[in-house]
Amino acid sequence: MTGIHISGTTQPMQDALRVIGALKQNARGVLGALGLEIIESTKERMRAGLDPAGKRWASYAPLHPEYAKTKRGPSILIGRGNVSSGLIGSLTSQIHRHRLVWGSNKIYARIHQLGGTIRPKSAKALTFKMGGKLYKMKKVTIPARPYLGFTDADKEVLMDELHDYLSRAMRGGQ
Repeated sequence: MTGIHISGTTQPMQDALRVIGALKQNARGVLGALGLEIIESTKERMRAGLDPAGKRWASYAPLHPEYAKTKRGPSILIGRGNVSSGLIGSLTSQIHRHRLVWGSNKIYARIHQLGGTIRPKSAKALTFKMGGKLYKMKKVTIPARPYLGFTDADKEVLMDELHDYLSRAMRGGQ
């Protein structure tokens, strides 16, 4: 009888399959790493003043001139000179079962992402100072400046990260 005879152990392959199988049961480690990647990608876009589609925030409705004069930060949606403050500094990711979720818990995060109109809840007017002047308004409209989103570049980075993780698993290490 002719044929091929293979000798050796399949233990490394079994170990790799065990690691990959464990990923299905507990994806927290790899999702945590992916969360760090997507947060950094989002911050890079924000620093560049771009929405997830690559459109410049400056091409949206401009900042109110009085607000622009007193704004404390290098660009729209970024706090004072320290990039760890403001909306950009509040970005975080969380793992919910087998899903990765990222965003901000700042009360004003949603309105900057989607835009909208703010009206007073119990007072006759919204009262605030801007440029040293006191304003009383029945409503204020905030234009959308989307900052959260999943781009093709994000997909590529995350797929590379997954590939690296699986490659390490196939080599027997994590």
